Amino acid sequence: MPLIRHDSTIRLTWGIALIPLNLIFVMVLSYRLLWDDRHCDIVYWAFISFMWVDLFLDFTTTVKRRLKVIHGWKEVALIYTRGWLFVDLLAAIPFEFIAAKTESEHWVLWVFRILPLFKAFKVAKVLSDLQGHLHLNPAIMRLTTFGYWFAQAIHLMAIGWVAVGGSPEDIETSPAKTVWVMKDGTLEQVTTDAEKRAFTHSEIYLRALYWTVTTVGTVGYGDYSPSKDNNVQIIYTIVIEIVGVSMYGYIVGNVSGLIANLDAAKAAFTKRTEEVNEFMRIKKLPMDMQMRVRDYYDYLWETRHNVSDELVLKELPHSLAVDVMIHINRDILQKVEFFKNANEIFIREIVDMMHTEVFLPDDFIIRQGEHGDCMYFLSTGTAEVLVNGNSVAKLGSGSPFGEMALVSGDKRTASIKAVDYCDVYTLQRESFEELRTRYPEFDSRVKEIVEQRAQANRKS
Repeated sequence: MPLIRHDSTIRLTWGIALIPLNLIFVMVLSYRLLWDDRHCDIVYWAFISFMWVDLFLDFTTTVKRRLKVIHGWKEVALIYTRGWLFVDLLAAIPFEFIAAKTESEHWVLWVFRILPLFKAFKVAKVLSDLQGHLHLNPAIMRLTTFGYWFAQAIHLMAIGWVAVGGSPEDIETSPAKTVWVMKDGTLEQVTTDAEKRAFTHSEIYLRALYWTVTTVGTVGYGDYSPSKDNNVQIIYTIVIEIVGVSMYGYIVGNVSGLIANLDAAKAAFTKRTEEVNEFMRIKKLPMDMQMRVRDYYDYLWETRHNVSDELVLKELPHSLAVDVMIHINRDILQKVEFFKNANEIFIREIVDMMHTEVFLPDDFIIRQGEHGDCMYFLSTGTAEVLVNGNSVAKLGSGSPFGEMALVSGDKRTASIKAVDYCDVYTLQRESFEELRTRYPEFDSRVKEIVEQRAQANRKS
């Protein structure tokens, strides 16, 4: 049986689900430990089942170490044993069920009931794996990590506030009253007890959570505060206030920057357009021309998010860049008669010679009567073929055009006009002639097609 791939849909889906599962598991478990609640309901057993599934998946999934993927069962098990197995196993063993059945209060059992909380730290590995496989924006991952630990910290602080007795356990619904009553002919002053309502565990926790949020957020209203004669509560409050100030400083100093970096490409694009607008203002370009320039940059953003194909390919190793270009343009090349049935070496060489251009609606890609110095491959968009100003055909994505002028050396016999935004690849005459010189079979194919078209023209 093969191992599950570390980048498979199953693993990625489970990794995404494990983040909130971990968060809720730790919160629920620590909440029940606070009240020594050993009731094992369906929620508890669902969590235990999730933990066993996580343990099973980690045992049966390939591991990527640096650039090497480990596929062997033995190697994967060894890596897992040295890593998160102990923590995952502690989280999967139902210690609460054992505590309920034995009714033991021994400190060792209490330690084992607390140890599963360390499962919370596995989120670091999960987020790292997701970042590596999904290639998410690092700023998003940092915000997710911060949100996870912020929620855990607020919850544990609230738990601690309850533990030190800071959260009220009841509320006075009716104050004590002093009344005068007649007793044996004598008026006596009688004080009645105040009426109180005891809070449930969830209500006590809710008020502790309220105190924690207001304290950490440095907006405490004073309605819940430490008892003036309880040193433990005062010390705990001091610690939480220090932590709150630190967290507040972190948020102010980092989150704004993280949010700004969520879309670094958009920020770079905005800066670039500001520079272009300033250039057009200084050069006093006509308004219609300025609009066309802005439309061009808007199109680049909508289709490429300001990412240049050639810039990216230039930074890749040459062989990998050629592979990417072949993947993008193979279908287009197969539509060109000159290049049909060409071998892999020829295809790799031709894609290395092509360059990209963008044409706006109503731009002339080719003008009738001009000398042809390149041929075109329409990647996306629609173009119109015009002869003497009359529309004779439409070209769609994948269409090649302009190749005959390279072969015959004659002027362009038709105009090609962009109907909408068009992305095209160009092949210069020098590159075309170089291919004919290097590959005799290609040159023969070119001559054959030229002769066929010449005969067709004579008949027409």
